[in-house]
Amino acid sequence: MKELLLLSGLGIFALLAEMINARKIIFPAVIAGLCLNIFFCLNDIMAGNNENIFNMLLLDKIPLVFTLLLSVLAIFWFVMAKNYFKDETNLSDHFALVLFSMVGVFLLTSYTHMSMLFLGVEILSIPVYVLAGSDKRNTYSNEAAFKYFLLGAFASGFLLLGITFVYGGTGSFNTLQIASSSVLGAGVSKQLLTIGLLLILFAMAFKVSAVPFHFWTPDVYTGAPTVVTAYMSTIVKLGALAGFYRLFSIVLVFDATTFTTTLIIISVLTIVVGNVIAASQSNTKRLLAFSSIGHAGFVLLANTMLSPSTPYVVWYYLTAYTLSSMAAFWVLIKLDNHDISAFNGLVKRNPLLAGTMTIALLSMAGIPPMAGFFAKYFVLLNTIQNKSVLIAVIAILASLIGVYYYFKIIIAIFSGKEINSAKIELSWLDKIGLVLISILIILLGVLPDACYNLLFR
Repeated sequence: MKELLLLSGLGIFALLAEMINARKIIFPAVIAGLCLNIFFCLNDIMAGNNENIFNMLLLDKIPLVFTLLLSVLAIFWFVMAKNYFKDETNLSDHFALVLFSMVGVFLLTSYTHMSMLFLGVEILSIPVYVLAGSDKRNTYSNEAAFKYFLLGAFASGFLLLGITFVYGGTGSFNTLQIASSSVLGAGVSKQLLTIGLLLILFAMAFKVSAVPFHFWTPDVYTGAPTVVTAYMSTIVKLGALAGFYRLFSIVLVFDATTFTTTLIIISVLTIVVGNVIAASQSNTKRLLAFSSIGHAGFVLLANTMLSPSTPYVVWYYLTAYTLSSMAAFWVLIKLDNHDISAFNGLVKRNPLLAGTMTIALLSMAGIPPMAGFFAKYFVLLNTIQNKSVLIAVIAILASLIGVYYYFKIIIAIFSGKEINSAKIELSWLDKIGLVLISILIILLGVLPDACYNLLFR
């Protein structure tokens, strides 16, 4: 509960900072609060705390490790975005929007009640609609916000209708009761329950950019300010996928036959379509947008292939991907040019940016010893152990396409003829952040068992 109160308190403080003349201390206060949140999470994980909040939220080990990842990512994001709103008069509003959105992520990692699922999705999404259009003088940013809001509203409608059908079919909003009722069958309308869960599945598939609900992603990612795109690609993606996992990992345990085939089809299509279309992109933001679709497919596949290690596999993949995506967008922000040709000769302009981008892309491509290698390995191993060898082969072939377009950027970094030979200067905060995130990506890949022993045992 204290993690939720801390995030909410930080958001309220940021919102009121202008009124109490505390604008200058928002950034250090937020960073200090997030560090404290990391301490709370680690302490609760080590102590084995298991807190049930009014039968609405359950804070056991799984939500806590997701909240730990959320806090680490948020620190990196705030450091990366420190200068973005420096000329804005409504600085505190932007900080508050991000922090309240993070409260939505927290709810999605820990809900056990359908009303908390809906609140989590809306608290996460509404601030991001505003942030996507925060570059008010850019028509593409305005278009991105409008498109994201309009399609998000339709998804919310599907979600609410699905929750209504589920309640009508089972008489309960509790996820465990809903899942167990689907097996017992007494007093349950199987038809209403199935329709309701399918509607929720479609709504959540939109939030995670799963095929065929992915069409908004490249346009919104491209039009939104790059800093906001980085937030959407990491923290928002984490919340949506954690929320998806939270519900369907329970549903599949009790009723695998109805939904497994649907989830496998969505997962495979998402992996293939994301990687195939990404290979044809010349705009780096669009490339990373389609790449994020492919990675979402891997997480959905991990969620579908249930095993005792599934929680760790989902968390590990999300950690490897979000850290790598954060690093890639950090470099893209410093380049301030979205064309792949902008990476030509980057190693000569700034070796640190070149090294960080290379590590991030190698990880997303699944090249050892980066974290992304074991992330994909664990997913594919679970898939093969579930006797789905053909699906694993398709996922591997799609990943090979990913290697092609990631290496296209890496080759440009080290051998391309630079368009602009001017050196890129970095602040000391940027340097520390880039070095730390690169070290984390490598350490996570070198010591995957240590992460499991530390956080999941």
